[in-house]
This record gives sequence, C-alpha cells and structure tokens, in this order.
Amino acid sequence: MYATVVKRLLFLTGNAGKLAEASHFFEPLGYQVEQFLIDGEVPIVGEPQSDSLKDVAIAKIEQAKALFNQTGQDAAIFVEDAGLFIDELSGFPGVNSASVLNQIGLSGILNLMSETINRGAEFRAQAVLFTGDELVFGEGVCRGSITSETLGESGFGYDPIFSPEGEDSGRTFGQMNKTEKEAFSHRGKALESIKKQLDLLGR
Repeated sequence: MYATVVKRLLFLTGNAGKLAEASHFFEPLGYQVEQFLIDGEVPIVGEPQSDSLKDVAIAKIEQAKALFNQTGQDAAIFVEDAGLFIDELSGFPGVNSASVLNQIGLSGILNLMSETINRGAEFRAQAVLFTGDELVFGEGVCRGSITSETLGESGFGYDPIFSPEGEDSGRTFGQMNKTEKEAFSHRGKALESIKKQLDLLGR
C-alpha cells in the first residue's frame, strides 16, 4: 500500500509537462498530485550558483518546506530538477538548461553543434520528495544523442532534438507518446528510485 500517511503530493513546478508526467507516475501509487501554489501562483524560489542538480533541488525543497509550513496544509512536497548535458559542449547547458532554452531555443543549440561530429549527450534528473518527516532522493540518467534537426511535437523542452540510446529507429522524445518516453526517461528513472524507497518506508 502506498501513501498511507500522506495522500496529497504538491509538486513545485511551473512546467505543465513535468506535472503531467509526475501525475501519470504517482497517482497509481495512491497520491493526488497537485501543483504547489501560494495564493493561486507558483512561488518563485531562488537557485544556488552550483553545477550540481542535487544542490539546486535541495535548495528548492528547503524553500518549499518553509512556504509549506506557512500554509497549514497536510501534504508531501516534491521537487524535480533536470538538465541536458552535451558532451562536446563540456556539459552545457546542464543545470541552466531551462534558462538557456528560453534564451536561445532549440535552434540555438543546433547552431552551436552545426559542425560537431560527436553528438553524444545525456539527460540527468534529480528528484526530491519531502514526506513530511524526511527527504527521499531519486536520480536518473538517459544517454542519447542530439539530432541535426527538430523532430516531433510531443513532450516539452529539449525533447524534439534528443534521441535516446536504444531507440533503434532514431526517434526523438518529441516523436514518442508518454508511455514510450517513460521506457527511456531520466525523469522516469528518478521517479522509480523514489518509488522503491517509498516501498522500503512502507509509504
């Protein structure tokens, strides 16, 4: 049995795609996934200057806990940070993936790699769940490559230019449905790690 103590799970994110993926994963485990809102808005939290996704996720969860304590609600809190790390760009955009995407878009990444032969890259995800008593961490990595053009309209973020290893036809995440993507997804691996630890905790 899952979530015997806490049923509501508040996800601190402004990304509708991430919220949908978390809902798809956690709801069968007995959690009601909701967006973390204060007065109807996603609260703005600061990010530390760090190259570590874990450091960023911990900083966000601590800020969320402080805000949560002011609301008087009974729920778990969830934070997830992910980044695209490109081999030939020394890990860029990494922890700054969201802001880089907003600044230069997918076309900007493809332009940076226009002369690059080695197109290896990986998505990394760091998830943190605060159960109300303790922090539970989950990590996931998905190796793959950057395509030479945008392909597909599904998913979000860098999905249309990332093809995961093991996808024999070379499709990108942007060409996959939700179930297909989860078979490879870094985020899915991080969530699965969280689930296994919840099993051990009897949640």
